[in-house]
Amino acid sequence: MNFKEIQLVGFKSFADKTNIKFDDGVTCIVGPNGCGKSNVADAVRWVLGEQSAKTLRGSSMQDVIFGGTQTRRQLSFCEVTLVFDNANRMFDIEYDEVAMTRRLYRSGESEYLLNGQSCRLKDIVALLHGVGIGKEGYSIIGQGKVEQIMNAKPEDRRAIFEEATGVMKFKAQKGEIERKLENAKDNLTVFVQRMDEAENQLRPLEKQAETAKKFRAYSDQLKHEEVNAYLTRYDNFAFETGKQREKIEKASAQLASVEERLTALDTEEIAAREAIFKADEDLKSLNEKLRLFEVGMEHKTGEAKVLGERIQSYNRQLRTASDDVEYSLRRTAEIDRLEKAGAKRMKENAERAKEIENDCVLLEKQLAEMTARVTAFERLSDEKRASELSSVENLADVRANAGSLSARRDAVDERITEVGAALEKAQTRKKEYERQIEECSTQRKEAEKFLDEKPQREAELQEEISSLQRSRLKLSQDVVDCNTSILNLQNNLEMYVNLKNRFDGYRDSVRKLQLTAQRDPEIGKRIRGAIADIVRTDKQYEVAVETAIGGAMQNLVTATQEDARWLIEYLKRTGGGIVTFLPVDAMRPRGNSREAQAALKEEGALGLADELVKYDSYYSNIVRYLLDNTLICDTIGNATRIARKFPRAFKIVTLDGDTIASSGAMTGGSRRRESGNLLAGERHIKECEENIERKKSAMEKLKEALEQCDVELEAAQAAYEQFRQKVQEEAASFAALSQRAVTLEGLLADAGRDIEEYEALLEKLTRTADDIKNEVLSTEESEELLKKIRSEAAADASARQAEGDKLRKERDALQEKLSALRVEGASITSAREADEETMRRMREEKAALLQKVDETRANIAKTQELIQQLKHEEERAALTDEEQATVNKLRGRLTAIEEQKRVVSDNQNKLAEEKRGLLTRQMSLSEVKHECELEISKAEASLENMKQRIDEAYGLTYESAQELRDENFDIAQASTRISTLKRQIASLGAINQNAEEDYDNLLARYTEMQTQKEDLDKGITDLTTVLDELRAQMQKKFDDGFNEINENFTHIFRELFGGGKAEMQLDYTDCDDPLNAGIEIVVSPPGKKLSKISLLSGGERAFTAIAILFAILKSRPMPFCILDEIEAALDEANVDRFAKYLKKFSKDTQFIVITHRKPTMNQADILFGVTMEEKGVSKVVSVKLSEVEEKLGGDTVVA
Repeated sequence: MNFKEIQLVGFKSFADKTNIKFDDGVTCIVGPNGCGKSNVADAVRWVLGEQSAKTLRGSSMQDVIFGGTQTRRQLSFCEVTLVFDNANRMFDIEYDEVAMTRRLYRSGESEYLLNGQSCRLKDIVALLHGVGIGKEGYSIIGQGKVEQIMNAKPEDRRAIFEEATGVMKFKAQKGEIERKLENAKDNLTVFVQRMDEAENQLRPLEKQAETAKKFRAYSDQLKHEEVNAYLTRYDNFAFETGKQREKIEKASAQLASVEERLTALDTEEIAAREAIFKADEDLKSLNEKLRLFEVGMEHKTGEAKVLGERIQSYNRQLRTASDDVEYSLRRTAEIDRLEKAGAKRMKENAERAKEIENDCVLLEKQLAEMTARVTAFERLSDEKRASELSSVENLADVRANAGSLSARRDAVDERITEVGAALEKAQTRKKEYERQIEECSTQRKEAEKFLDEKPQREAELQEEISSLQRSRLKLSQDVVDCNTSILNLQNNLEMYVNLKNRFDGYRDSVRKLQLTAQRDPEIGKRIRGAIADIVRTDKQYEVAVETAIGGAMQNLVTATQEDARWLIEYLKRTGGGIVTFLPVDAMRPRGNSREAQAALKEEGALGLADELVKYDSYYSNIVRYLLDNTLICDTIGNATRIARKFPRAFKIVTLDGDTIASSGAMTGGSRRRESGNLLAGERHIKECEENIERKKSAMEKLKEALEQCDVELEAAQAAYEQFRQKVQEEAASFAALSQRAVTLEGLLADAGRDIEEYEALLEKLTRTADDIKNEVLSTEESEELLKKIRSEAAADASARQAEGDKLRKERDALQEKLSALRVEGASITSAREADEETMRRMREEKAALLQKVDETRANIAKTQELIQQLKHEEERAALTDEEQATVNKLRGRLTAIEEQKRVVSDNQNKLAEEKRGLLTRQMSLSEVKHECELEISKAEASLENMKQRIDEAYGLTYESAQELRDENFDIAQASTRISTLKRQIASLGAINQNAEEDYDNLLARYTEMQTQKEDLDKGITDLTTVLDELRAQMQKKFDDGFNEINENFTHIFRELFGGGKAEMQLDYTDCDDPLNAGIEIVVSPPGKKLSKISLLSGGERAFTAIAILFAILKSRPMPFCILDEIEAALDEANVDRFAKYLKKFSKDTQFIVITHRKPTMNQADILFGVTMEEKGVSKVVSVKLSEVEEKLGGDTVVA
């Protein structure tokens, strides 16, 4: 393979299309300074992939495009093509001729072509590496490159030998593998973080799952106990109340009989009173007749006798009246006694009712305070648990940081030792150089200006690179953090979607029907959704709206009544439980009252419930039916105030879910903190999706920022490399004036820079060591503090748990006590009403008796007056015999009537006694009846509470609960077992109902992640193995090639210098890796001691570099080599040696030499001259050798 031709169009000064054809042997390109001959070498370097405009002697890549002259316009593009002969297939491509083209437009667009086909720079570089050609290798050697070989640091000098030994292409592969390995490790780091997060979630989730299992077991057992207790008491209720009702019926029948007898007694008593009254009238009439009959008798005897009889008659009336008064007074006294007992009982009941009312108010207040204490305590416990978790995380971070600091401290100490030793060596070198520089101090001042500026500029560039590297590290960490946040949000989204799809939060019957609807289209088309599916509201109103809707949140919406009827029939057929349906065509809104509208103006009123929700107008009737005439308020205080102002006008619900019904009933208290509610489910999903999108957007921005940072970092590193290259170029430019002075100045500058860098580095390392030491101390203190905090938190957690259990027990005890008082209050109220009715009847009877006593006493008084009058008259009169007989007859009749009256009076007394017994019996039966009715009311209230509990907790009726009946259920200990189960459930705390399913899903995903991690680990292991094998292959290839080149160098050096010694050594000063070790050149020209190349004169160093070039060519002959004035620093004798040796090697390598030295031109096979006939435009002309010989013979030098 040889380099056949170069074609230039618009490249630098070659404005016109220019073709230069090369042949085997030595081709020289000559011309005066500034004519553009070095542009040919730049063109070749540019096509080979050079990306640095500085290397091409420009400020930007567009500078290689012809920029125009005073007579020519600038061109818009440039193009260079290199043509190679590939008949021997050195290039791994099936073409006899290979044309490589690079094209650049002034707009910045560029392209590469291979035999006219578009390709990548990477393709061209790979093709060239296979034959030992590259922009960094030895196929193009300029004067700057020679200076670079001579003046470069050992590690920078290695690149040319890697190209020569064929290691460069392996190094590219190695870099690609290392990048893949780094990417794999980064991926593994992210994956391990995800696994750590999953593992951190697994541990608490496993506990939650165990708790959920216990909760489900306890709940199932509690459901069994409560349902069977309800069924048993429901069944026993009929039997127990039946007994009470039998007692009530029996007592009622007896009461009816007693009251019937009392009525009859009242009738008989009235008849007896009338008979006595008639007898009294008859007696009065007879007495009057007896009195009139006896008028004609002897006044004294007859009148006396008559009067005596009358007196007896009136005495008998007095006795009867006295008996009546005595009976009435006895009955009145008995009624007084009963009234006092009833009043006392009523007073006691009233006092007890007042006590109960006060106790209820006090207990309600205590219960509210205790509930608030429990809520505050639970909130404080949650905060302390969060603080405890935070301290654990901080402790882990501190421990990890401590390990990192320890490793950094060891590395910094080791580095300080190394830098200190290097500083001592550099200071020794500097002293030696300063001694030699005294001999050429005049040249030193001119070079000092640039070299003095170098450390500052280099530090600035290094600081810029360091800053960009820090920024990149932070951006990389931000990317990892953002990715972690996305993973967490995706986990949350998956959890909320699963909750929605599983219809968690609904009763079993509703949930099962909706799940069936997802699978069965016939059912699915009849169900429009649940209330939570058609209603949306802002987050702040969710609790209030869900409370306002209440149990209807479990209802399902259908389009028509027919759909609802069909679904109900389906549930009956399948035993699917009970579900409430709301048909759209059947629901009618109730409307908001005027009072509700007016209440919107009140303080604390947030709006009407139906106006604070969003829904499709199709469901308007349903939503308004559920939420009409409901006001949403901010606090219970404002709600109470509004309810007083608008009594029983509408329902009020607060943001906390407290309710004041239109009836005045108030419902409220503490609420368990659940993971969510039915209305919030869709909002959680939407929020997660929005957060994921925001995080992804942020991730894209971070990646863009990271890419931009990489671009800036690459640019900064390129600028730094360009700066270093410029330093080398500037140092090389002084060689023409005084090679020795420049060399010593360069060495002194290197030593000075080394010292400054080492001192700065040493100072920086010392500061870093101090900072690390301080950080270690701070970390140790932080660790001790966090350990103490964690220990205290652990101790506090147990105390908090015990205190929380105690508070909840006290709250439950208050609740039970309050319920018992309310039942007792209801019982006392019923008893008080019965006593009041009995007292009313007794007061009426007492009033009647007292009226009768007053009337009888008035009659007694009149009769006593008559008796007194008659006694006076008796004394004045006496009866005759006839009159006595008549009187006796009348007296006989009087006696008979009096006897009849006595019999009636005795009967009346018996009736009164019987009535008293019946009244006592009546009161006793009333009390029995009232007690039975009270027992029935208590049983009904207890059963209703149980029924409501079973319905609210389990959605069961008596009929639907039959399938859970346990025939062997023991009701005796049911209350104890239920209380125990409730305490056990309460002790479990907050329950994650989906923990078991979430744990299983997360465990499956974690297991899958472990498998994926093993695959990543295996991939990293494989890449590491391949990398180790490649490194070993590179090391062997480099060692073999380098040893061969070194032997050739020793031999060629002696030939070129006419003796002496020379060798190349691997330098491990700054690197322990053989693949990155520098190359030090140690030579000893004839008559001099063995020393490094940096101590030679300029000419000696240039000649040594040329010897290295020939050594490489001998070891591995390359297809072609371009030499750009590399012999400029040699004297005539050495140039002649160089030219002859060059001719010797041209048998195996095609040389293209840019030169203006005669000995070199003398060895040329072909000469091309570059001229500028037109100012600023280069042209190439052929030069005949005969003409050159004439010119050389006439001591003319082409320059």
